[in-house]
Amino acid sequence: MEAASTFIKRFGDLVALLRADPGNDAAQDLALATSAAAIETESVVLEGGVEWSVIPDDLTLKGRLLARHVETIRIAAGTGPDELLALARALSHDAVPVQSSPNIRVEMVQFLAPPPPPPPPEPPSGPAGPPPRIPLDRGADRRVGADRRRPGRGRHLGIERRQPPDRRTRGERRIEIIRDQQAESARLHELLLRGVRSFTWDVALTAAVALVRLVPKIPVVERRTFGIQLRRAIPRRAIEALVDLAEREDEQRARAAEVLRWIGLDAAEVVLDRLLEGEALGVRGFYYEVLGGMPGVYPLVTPLLASRRPLSVRHGAALLGRLGLPAAIDELLPLFTHRDEAVRVAAVRAIGEIHEGPAADALRQALHHPDARVRAAGADAIGVWRGGVLAILIVASLETERDRNAWLSLVSVLGRLATVEACSALAHVALSRRNVVRRTGYSTTQRLAAVEALGMTGAPPARGTLERLARDAEGVVRYAADRILEADRQRAG
Repeated sequence: MEAASTFIKRFGDLVALLRADPGNDAAQDLALATSAAAIETESVVLEGGVEWSVIPDDLTLKGRLLARHVETIRIAAGTGPDELLALARALSHDAVPVQSSPNIRVEMVQFLAPPPPPPPPEPPSGPAGPPPRIPLDRGADRRVGADRRRPGRGRHLGIERRQPPDRRTRGERRIEIIRDQQAESARLHELLLRGVRSFTWDVALTAAVALVRLVPKIPVVERRTFGIQLRRAIPRRAIEALVDLAEREDEQRARAAEVLRWIGLDAAEVVLDRLLEGEALGVRGFYYEVLGGMPGVYPLVTPLLASRRPLSVRHGAALLGRLGLPAAIDELLPLFTHRDEAVRVAAVRAIGEIHEGPAADALRQALHHPDARVRAAGADAIGVWRGGVLAILIVASLETERDRNAWLSLVSVLGRLATVEACSALAHVALSRRNVVRRTGYSTTQRLAAVEALGMTGAPPARGTLERLARDAEGVVRYAADRILEADRQRAG
């Protein structure tokens, strides 16, 4: 079972690399060799299965099997790398047919033809009459008369009477609920206006939050009018006062952010002006939270990238990352060549927060950028992008990275991910000793850094790798692994 899981993971990495990074031969060779070794003595069955409620990512093996309409792939034990590479290339492509080979059997999804439509009903021969009435089976347990909860309740007439066929689609409620909502809405509106007139902004915020949370309960036909009235009750000076209140009092920020996000662009302009003027200490996260929850603020943010102030450009990049819109990647890519180093780093980190669109190629470019800080930021972004699905790119960069800080960033990201592949790469670093004869290994400082990275999390793959190093390694590497395991045992005991 472990060999099958390893094969599925590494073969999926190979397909993802062929699709997203076709020029990375080193990483592809590593993934192919590991895949072939995993099925050397055990066969594997890959099943496309059924589509999930959330469409799987296009770079995952599951997503490629569904995209190519593959039902099952049976791979015999001992299948060579040539056949595996041909299969991976076909799955990564959108037009190359996925075919069977001597050791690989591919079964495609069989599409069924829709059933023929039923014949139209024959018209009745006799004169048309009213349809027969079907009696309702009310059941023996149904309350009647005086046994009902409200025996004297009057019947609603006219427009107040419920319409069963379309009541739910039109958002109609029972008339009692509607009347209660109207009374509550009127009371909260009066409380909001009183708070605005008397400059008691904590009262106004409480009423505004209650009204915003009442909006989804309003019938659909009345919801737009209700929203217009609520926005009119919160003028610009009230918006500015709510922002001031959130800046002063930490406990009010969550409720203020909820109201400001609901107000929309009027509130976004106020918050954006405060952010660009130079925010007060500790409130930048509040500003980002408010603006990052408004997709409609995108046209207000993109002009910041052309500003002459590097601080404004960094704010714009950070906000585009919070918004997470795929179109922002094309806006952020030119910042890789910005004259300010902090702007370049902010652009890379923002792309790492956008989990849709063509972000994979941009992150690969960042990992090969001439600036070492940008490469380090690219490694951090890959570590958080889609759960570290591109971590194999970091593994391939361990042997080519020459900057000390950037290399340490690569190792730290692998330690935080703590996947089987990441731990295997760190173990390889820890065990590859450089000496006079062998110049392709790693220095003692780098090997110890790899051991420390394995101790960053308590994930089972990391702990198992540390136990292996404590058993098989020598010298300072074995001592460092022992010390980390002993510290973990003391904390657990």
